[in-house]
Amino acid sequence: MKIITEKAAYVQKNDLMYLNSSSLAIPASIYMKVFGWGVTIIDDRNRYEFVKFEEDSEIEFFKDIDWMIDYNEVKDLTEEEMINLGQSIVEKKNAIAKKYNGMSRKEKKNNCEMVQDCELLEFKMYSLADIIHYKRGELPMDLPVEVVGKKKGNLFQKVFKKKGN
Repeated sequence: MKIITEKAAYVQKNDLMYLNSSSLAIPASIYMKVFGWGVTIIDDRNRYEFVKFEEDSEIEFFKDIDWMIDYNEVKDLTEEEMINLGQSIVEKKNAIAKKYNGMSRKEKKNNCEMVQDCELLEFKMYSLADIIHYKRGELPMDLPVEVVGKKKGNLFQKVFKKKGN
């Protein structure tokens, strides 16, 4: 998940790990901040922690990534609306896969980005599922203090309870 504010982009280490394992280009400043100073271990203990990026170019980079769930786009959704969003992601992925599977071998070689697009959509779907589990209280996750304010507590849970879930 990413959280974009006027002055920063907060990105979960899980998303950064996936970005690093993909074939997508990563700006040097982002790579160095996360992976450049020795061994970086991202596992179940820290995958939902956020890394703060403050350079304008970094913020713009993350704004342009549509396969990362954007907190600001889902924070006010009900669980049913998130499930519907997940279904639309699956439909988009299936449409790409169907088109790709209908191609000849030669066409597939020239359209390998379609495989990556499917993989990115799948990652987005799993990230959305994480947010649903978080909302239900099944997945611990701390949002950055700069985003939720100084009060302790689960902002998602408070927002969703307002919505009647």
